Amino acid sequence: MKIKKLLKNEDAVSITIGFILMFSITVLVFSGIVLSFFTLSEHSKQTAMKASFDILGSGFAARVTSMDTLVNITRPYGGTVNQLEYDFSIPASIAGESYSINVTREKIFLDAENDVKAWIPFNSSYTINEKIYSNAQEYTLWYDKNNNTMKIKQ
Repeated sequence: MKIKKLLKNEDAVSITIGFILMFSITVLVFSGIVLSFFTLSEHSKQTAMKASFDILGSGFAARVTSMDTLVNITRPYGGTVNQLEYDFSIPASIAGESYSINVTREKIFLDAENDVKAWIPFNSSYTINEKIYSNAQEYTLWYDKNNNTMKIKQ
């Protein structure tokens, strides 16, 4: 008699199906939470990088503009600028990412490896067309009186 009851007993099936359903729902909910957290943290990282790029670019634009102003003030009054250098440093990485700074006469363009970009407009009287990378942290912005340009050296 016990064997007949055992063969027709469906309690184990419902417990197994219930376990599989609960486990599947738990995995889906947990995966959704992890995925949303990762997306949120990645967005926060990109927002922080953009803000840091704006600050770094604005500071660099101020340095170039001050050097440009010094040369422009000196020359009209008969002065000559033999040597003008400005040492500066940049962070090796921002939010754990390497980046580059491309400086032209009209703008400073910052670009990271994870496609975060920022550009800062400014205007220079002198030609400047340089690209630097964050792997080296110490740079010098200098005025080349022979070519009437500004350059960046490591």
